[in-house]
Amino acid sequence: MKTQTIELRIRLRNATAPLHKQLNQQPWLVALLSKELALPQYQQLLGIYYSLYYQLEVAIKHYIDQQPIAFDYQPRYKAPLLLNDLTYWHIQPEPLCCKVELPSINSLGALLGLFYVLEGSSLGGSLIAQHLYQTHGYTRSTGSDFFSGYGEQTRSHWQSFISYINGYSDQPDLTIQAIDAAAQSFACFNQALANSQMLPFPKV
Repeated sequence: MKTQTIELRIRLRNATAPLHKQLNQQPWLVALLSKELALPQYQQLLGIYYSLYYQLEVAIKHYIDQQPIAFDYQPRYKAPLLLNDLTYWHIQPEPLCCKVELPSINSLGALLGLFYVLEGSSLGGSLIAQHLYQTHGYTRSTGSDFFSGYGEQTRSHWQSFISYINGYSDQPDLTIQAIDAAAQSFACFNQALANSQMLPFPKV
């Protein structure tokens, strides 16, 4: 009797659930979804994210340059969107301001694990973009390009990505590598936010 293969997406989701929950509970992200978030704090978070995405995407590009993959990741890079936001706010970015341990991208499985975390963040980003618009009036062209992400194509982009990684669900070694890298990636985000002291909320 043939055992049914569990989708790689499901394995990644289940294995990283505690780290994902920890990230969502970071004070930075709690503040981001509050009505009290001040502009300087928002700008500070954009700077942290820019540094983190910049470093991660340098690693991604390096791997893909050496080992091309059957998936077009070019339209999915987020550092340029963060740069757009920082430029809008007249802020000079610091690409290396986040001193964190980056996930090791040394295999296709590791790359897919990192992709899973980055692409998953785009789903949450669309909800954050809606909140930022309703609460602060920020739009894609006025400081919220990053969180706006893929816009109306967010769901279809996620589905095409999931379809791609699920094609590797029957490869046990790759699955282990992907889970390990996804865990490292969540830990990387948690570390970056935990190590960054938030500016105080303005006094009313």
